[in-house]
Order: sequence, then C-alpha cells, then structure tokens
Amino acid sequence: MLALLGACLATGCATSKYPEDALRLTESPLDIRSMQTRTYEVSSEAVILAASVGVLQDMEFNIDEVERPLGVLTASKVIDADSGGEMFGLFILEVLGGTGAMQTASDEERVSLTLVVLPSLARDDEYTARITLQRTVFDQLHRVKLMATIAEPEIYQEMFAKLSKSVFLEENQ
Repeated sequence: MLALLGACLATGCATSKYPEDALRLTESPLDIRSMQTRTYEVSSEAVILAASVGVLQDMEFNIDEVERPLGVLTASKVIDADSGGEMFGLFILEVLGGTGAMQTASDEERVSLTLVVLPSLARDDEYTARITLQRTVFDQLHRVKLMATIAEPEIYQEMFAKLSKSVFLEENQ
C-alpha cells in the first residue's frame, strides 16, 4: 500500500494539469513600452503629428481625432475578418443541424490606433512618440467576438520605419 501511495505521489508531481509555461510571465511592461515607443529629434510635436497623419492615411487608417495641444492622435480602420477555414467549418456545422452557427462567424475587424507624443525629459529638442494598437473582431450579428492588444513587434517596427521617413521629410521641408 505504501509503495502504491509513493508511486501516485511521484507521478502526480511529474505531470501537471497546467501547461508548462502557464506560470511564466509574459513580456514585461517595459519591453512592451519600448516596442511601442520611439524618440525623434524634431522642432515640435506638431511635426510628428503631421507626419503621422500622412503615414496613417497611406496605411488606410481613418483619422478619428487629433488633439494637437495634448499631442494625441487616434485612428482606426475596419478590415474583413472572414476566414475561409472558419467559414467552411461553420457551414459544416450548419448543415449538420447547428442552427445559427454561421452567425458566429467573424465578420469584420476594427483596428484602433492611439499615438501620444510627449516632450522628452532628456533633451529639449526631442519628442517621444508611443503607438498602441488594439483589435476588436465582430461576428455576423455585430457582437464582439474578440478584443486584444496587438503586440507583434514587426508591426510596430514597420509603422515606426514609415513614420521615421515621414518625420524626416516633414522636418526638412
């Protein structure tokens, strides 16, 4: 009996009902903030805001609001969120008697962007720009299916590369 109890305890410790990385912390807030932030040497925050408007419009964003005195810009765009695989799977469910399954399919995705520009604390001629991106996916009945922060570094790198070029052109006009 004691041997059986020892074996159960040993195997219980070896396997867990939780995934191996469940208790590991994700990226630190500092890492996320550094991915979302760049510093520019420009004459004013208005230069960055003006450059941002052009870049975002080129990327098919609609400019929702620009608060120049606060250094804040908000923009958004709506894209099609239909996935062929998802639609096929839901169609099969519908055929097999799952009434209303197609209504849960993703319909559209709204990407929201906020840009905040602040004077740098380090130098007078520097401004810090931080971009945050969120996505909201809606189903066919316009119900929220998913809300998440976009945290792919490649997206931020691409946006800042375009913004850097635009800031340079705007500052040297």
